[in-house]
Amino acid sequence: MTHDEHILKRFDNEMEEIRAHILNMGGLVEIQLKLALHALFEANIYLSRQVIDQDQQVNRMEVEIDGLCCSAIARHQPAASDLRLIVNATKIIMHLERIGDEAKKIAGITERRGQPYRLLTPRTMKIYHVTGLTQNMLQDVLHSFARQDLLSARKISEQHDLLKTEFISVFHHLIESMTINPHTISSSLETLFIVKAVERIGDHITFISELVINSSNRYYDKEYQPKHNNNITDSSNYPAGSQGGEQAVLPR
Repeated sequence: MTHDEHILKRFDNEMEEIRAHILNMGGLVEIQLKLALHALFEANIYLSRQVIDQDQQVNRMEVEIDGLCCSAIARHQPAASDLRLIVNATKIIMHLERIGDEAKKIAGITERRGQPYRLLTPRTMKIYHVTGLTQNMLQDVLHSFARQDLLSARKISEQHDLLKTEFISVFHHLIESMTINPHTISSSLETLFIVKAVERIGDHITFISELVINSSNRYYDKEYQPKHNNNITDSSNYPAGSQGGEQAVLPR
């Protein structure tokens, strides 16, 4: 093994370590969101306190992964394509940390209520739906990151459009409820804050899906695929050894 190959192998190992840490952080955030929503619907202040306490661990993981990314840049001075991977990794953990913050916010509202009552049934059914969609999106985006599945990552945007429509429906329902029953304004406003937190989680998930796509080889993305002139393949658009008309994957 040459010196350059040894350095490349070390860099690849460090990137795999960073990916593994990101997946661990994503798994913790996924659990945090699940517990926060379970605490909300079950009015469980003990679970909500657990979510709030977990936030410190999420923050520590973000700092640790950011340190690994900075070390990789300092040691290897990576080329543009590799640098893009590292920068996108730092952005992904930032969005994961913010998802954790929103889960903590939901848990905080549950804890402040401090009494064992559940959301009213009409609102509960609608909120169950949007929170379920959001949890599925988070799971999907983590899977797409783990497998570098661009098709799955692209579908997140379609799911996000559907989610936005559902949120609008929930907001209208809450406003209608407050108009008809003024005595529910206080609890409805709290519910509105919760729904806005879940909506922001959906936005962060979509940003992560875009980073997964951006981190992958450009030849996987139609936007960056080589253009053909009069159906004649220009071999200069492909790396050596690839066949014209096939989607080639450039080595890093």
